[in-house]
Amino acid sequence: MFTWSGNERGLIRLVAALCYSVLACALSACQQGTEGGTANVAAPSATAAASAEGSNIMARSRATEDVSDSTLKVRARVREPDGTTREIRMTVYRKRESDGRRLMFLEITSPKEERDRSGLVSFTAAGDLEATRYLQSNDSFVTTTSAVSEDSLFGLSLQELADGQPEKYEQRLIGETTVGDSTVYRIEGRLKQGAESKFTRVVTFVSKENLTVVGTEYYDNHDQLTRRLTVERIEKVDGRWTRMRWTIDNRSRGKRIEFETTGIKYENNLPASIFSREHLKKSASR
Repeated sequence: MFTWSGNERGLIRLVAALCYSVLACALSACQQGTEGGTANVAAPSATAAASAEGSNIMARSRATEDVSDSTLKVRARVREPDGTTREIRMTVYRKRESDGRRLMFLEITSPKEERDRSGLVSFTAAGDLEATRYLQSNDSFVTTTSAVSEDSLFGLSLQELADGQPEKYEQRLIGETTVGDSTVYRIEGRLKQGAESKFTRVVTFVSKENLTVVGTEYYDNHDQLTRRLTVERIEKVDGRWTRMRWTIDNRSRGKRIEFETTGIKYENNLPASIFSREHLKKSASR
């Protein structure tokens, strides 16, 4: 029978220990990564956490705007690419239905020649929309279901009139920054598969103090910045943070639109008749 000497047995134990150490390091490298390997395991967890946090922040931000109805009076100054300006006044009625739909009646009150731009818009919880205008010239209604149409108001898309429709995007927290004197979250939204939008990426800036949206950047499918919304003043009205002055730089059309809230009422118990085609026709025909 073959036997090992004491020195040989000691050498074998040393080699075995070294092999075990190398194996343990290899397993650790698989889990933690050497150069670039960490991302393979840690990235999914970090990405999931950022997505969960981003979605949570956006949901809480949307909750601050959750009212049954509101009536908003707005003055808008449109600056055209040639430097000319025009002023439009409107009243925006909003109502939330029990089935989750949101209704909006945008009534142009001045100037008179812009009144046929008044429109009815409905949005479902899934992000589907329908917008209707009345054409006095031929006594007919025109309806669109396209979120990318820019014929609604000043060259803005219906999606922008619906506050960007964040439900169409996969949200994730990508960091924090400073806007003015406030610290804000930066939330990146990537368009969900099958969702319709001319903006494939949206970056939203949400105040850490009160969860209001203080700015939004809209990017096209070439990842070029095409719109920028900047909120310049927010005030509390009836206990709710309310956007009082904001601008939209429409880079693709070279326009700048300055909005100012001139009156706001919440929880008015608005009647359903305001959001009817009959009311739309009456308003546009004045």
